[in-house]
Amino acid sequence: MTANTLLFRLLLALVVSAPIPFAAQRPWAWSLLGVLIGLLLLWWGGLVIAGRARAAMPMRRLWGPAVPFSIVLIWAALQTSGLVPAGWQHPLWWEAARVSGGVDGPMFGSVSVDPSMTLTGLLRLATYGGVFWLAVQLGRERARAREALVTLATAGIAYAAYGLVVHLGSWEYILWYPKWAYHGDVTATFVNRNAYGAYAGIGLLCCVALFVHGLRPSGSGDRRAFDLAEAVLVRALPYLAGGLVIGTALLLSHSRGAFLATGASLLVLIVALAKGRILRPGATVPAVAALLVVGVAGVLISGDGTVDRLWRMNIDQEGRPDLMRQTLVAIGDAPWTGYGLGTFLPAFRLYRDSTLADSVVYDFAHNVHLELAMDLGLPGAIVFYAAIVAVVAVCAAGLVRRRRDQVHPAVALAAVTLLGLHGLVDFSSQMPAVGATLALILGVGYAQSWNTVEHGRSSDR
Repeated sequence: MTANTLLFRLLLALVVSAPIPFAAQRPWAWSLLGVLIGLLLLWWGGLVIAGRARAAMPMRRLWGPAVPFSIVLIWAALQTSGLVPAGWQHPLWWEAARVSGGVDGPMFGSVSVDPSMTLTGLLRLATYGGVFWLAVQLGRERARAREALVTLATAGIAYAAYGLVVHLGSWEYILWYPKWAYHGDVTATFVNRNAYGAYAGIGLLCCVALFVHGLRPSGSGDRRAFDLAEAVLVRALPYLAGGLVIGTALLLSHSRGAFLATGASLLVLIVALAKGRILRPGATVPAVAALLVVGVAGVLISGDGTVDRLWRMNIDQEGRPDLMRQTLVAIGDAPWTGYGLGTFLPAFRLYRDSTLADSVVYDFAHNVHLELAMDLGLPGAIVFYAAIVAVVAVCAAGLVRRRRDQVHPAVALAAVTLLGLHGLVDFSSQMPAVGATLALILGVGYAQSWNTVEHGRSSDR
């Protein structure tokens, strides 16, 4: 085993184990994840410096996402700094100085209403960037890319199976802790059913991609029928069965948003697989028919609760329109600077009114895109999405220019669609376990979107 392979497997182990401690949404959990990702980056950098490995993806192929992402990190750091012009600083700092008797203004002022929270958000975002970077550099080898897809699918099945066992056994526990929310819903090791629903959707995408990819017999002539049977029974059906397990857990999570977003992302995946010639014309109808049969069966067997919630859908009951309206008001008050990355909780307190229930603490906007605009300001949010668009554009191009392994950019496109759509109504991508998983998928998809001749072969020495 080469050092790069060991590094990649450690990266996979960190990402797929992140959901265990409550989706890593605890300070010690995400901090540990960040430290370990940082150590892997240092290890990889040391190997490159020592000449034992080289960057499989040259920097000229990474400027597109790297530059805007770096700008966002720099801006988030500046939001915590007292060196910004006084006109950029949040008025709360000046009000605090006035109350405390300051004459010439605050001794310290910043764009961020809470610099410590912004530093926390900065470190978490940098962790996702580290996962993406390692996935790009180490996921260029096709065997590793395949290993990543299989590992994520297997992890999705394992978490779904655990969640179903706990649910069917009527054990209202997360690990050994009694559940304090979402009783009667499958959440696996997550606290929030919607966040788990999104994670389950990603696992389902991986299983469906591997199922379709497995329907490709390698033989010809007299052996074609035998190879087709082998492909279906050995390489494809196990992932279809795993997808059924994940789909059942997703339905029993009763997350409407995750269910609808996963359905839309599955359509994107099928189109991408067909565009990438993974799903050949002759196999399209049988594959889609099999997925529909399994999907309809799953909904009929386990989807009563989710379908009922969809039928009775009324977002007004949850205060979402008022929450989003007040978030838009906040964005309008600081459209250029924002309030500081990760500071929605303290910043939103200035804007919430009596239309929202007093008993509810809104630490998220339930719309990732609006919250990002509120945190970073509109220019910062646009630059961040420019980095995402750069990755998506390369993955979309990879479906056409690659002659093999197009399954990886296809999954990347479907995963970003899932979390992008779900982010309109919830905050699943803000869970470290989900964010790190998306970064890994995007990194591998990006790495597998380039032809080998475009930048030379990687070297594992």
